[in-house]
Amino acid sequence: MKFHFRTFGCKVNWLDTARITTALQLAGHEAVADERAAELVLVNSCTVTAEADRKGHQAVAALEREGVRVAVLGCSPRVDPAPWRHAGRAVYADEAELLQALGVEPAELPFPLESRTRLPLAIQGGCDDECSFCITRIARGRHFSLPERAILEQLDVAVDLGVKEVIITGINLAAWGCRDTRQPESGRLGALLQTLLARSEMPRIRLSSLGPHYLDQAFFDAFSDPRICAHLHLSVQSGDEGVLRAMRRGHGRRVVVEVAEEARRRRPEVALAADLISGFPTEDAAAFEQSKTLVSEVRFAKLHVFPYSARSGTPAAELAQLDMGVRRERARELRELGDQLRRSFIQQQLGTTHEVLIERGGKGLTGNYIRVHALQGAAGELRAMTLTQSLIAEPGWS
Repeated sequence: MKFHFRTFGCKVNWLDTARITTALQLAGHEAVADERAAELVLVNSCTVTAEADRKGHQAVAALEREGVRVAVLGCSPRVDPAPWRHAGRAVYADEAELLQALGVEPAELPFPLESRTRLPLAIQGGCDDECSFCITRIARGRHFSLPERAILEQLDVAVDLGVKEVIITGINLAAWGCRDTRQPESGRLGALLQTLLARSEMPRIRLSSLGPHYLDQAFFDAFSDPRICAHLHLSVQSGDEGVLRAMRRGHGRRVVVEVAEEARRRRPEVALAADLISGFPTEDAAAFEQSKTLVSEVRFAKLHVFPYSARSGTPAAELAQLDMGVRRERARELRELGDQLRRSFIQQQLGTTHEVLIERGGKGLTGNYIRVHALQGAAGELRAMTLTQSLIAEPGWS
C-alpha cells in the first residue's frame, strides 16, 4: 500500500509519525511524497489549541473532497474521537489499533533513522501535572520515563550510524525520573545527562522544551558540558505570579529568572527560548505587562507565543474568557518584542566562533540555535565557524 503522512503539532507528534512510517515500511508498505499518489493519507492530529484542531479538520475535509482515503490518529481523537467520525473514515485513538488494522508488527528498530545529522529521541511521555489550560496531559496520559539502559542503547546505535546530534524530547521532558511530575524534586534529568555524557560518544545532545522548576544543580552540572547544546527552551507561559497560580504551573516568576541566571553563569553563550500564552482568562493589562517585563529582564533569545485557546474539559475553559482580539493583540506585542530580542542576541554573537552542524541544503545550526549558511562541508559534518553578518540565515535577517 502507498501511504502519505500529514502531521500537525509538536516534536513528539513528528517522532510518532517517523516511527509509524518506519514500521509501515518494514512491513512492505511504500511511503510516497505526493499525497495524491497515496492509497491512504494518515493525518496525525494535534489538539493543543482550537486552531490546531481546526487545521486538522480542514485538512481532512480538503483531502476527502479530492476523493482521498483518509485515516486520522494522534492527540485529537485520543481526547475526543466523536467529531472525527464520518462515514468511510478510519479514526484511531490508539497507535496499536492503527498498526493492527494495517497488518503491521511493531518496528524492530529502536527509532526511525530519517537523517544522519539530527535525530529526535523521546525519553519521556505523558504528564501528571494539573495545569488548568492544558489538554495535552489528557491526550498523552500518565507520566512515564524510558529506562536509562534503553536510552543508552539508542544513543549507541545513533553513534554507530553516524548521527551527530540527538534532540532529547518528551511531553514533560524535564520530569524524567520523577515518581510523579507534581513532585519536581524527584526528577533525575541531570543525573541522566551526566550518565549519557560519561557513557556515550554522541557529539551533541540538544534538549527540547523544559519546565523551569525541575532544573536543579545536577542538571546545571551536566549542562556545563559543551556537548550539551547551549540552548534552553523553557515552558514559562506567563510572567505574572497571579496568572501562573491560576494556570497551576507549579513555578513562579523568580524560578525563571534564577534558571536564566544560572544558565548564563554556566554557559555565557546560551540562547534562552520561552513558550508564552497571551490572554489567559485572568490576565489583566497589568499582568500582561508583567509578562513583557519578564521577557525583557531575562532577555530571551526566542519566543514561541500562543493566544490562549480554551480547551473543553480543562478548568480554565470554565472561566470568563477575554476577547479574542485582545488575546491576539497581546500575542502580536510579545512576538514583536521577541523579534527585537532575537536580533539583539544574534548581533551579540557576531564575531564569536561556534561548532556548526551542517545540514542538507547548505545550511547549518550552531549549538545555541542560530541558523547559518554553511559555505563548506558535507551534511552531517561538525565545523568551527566564526559568525559574520553574511553567514546568518535566520528568517528576516539582512
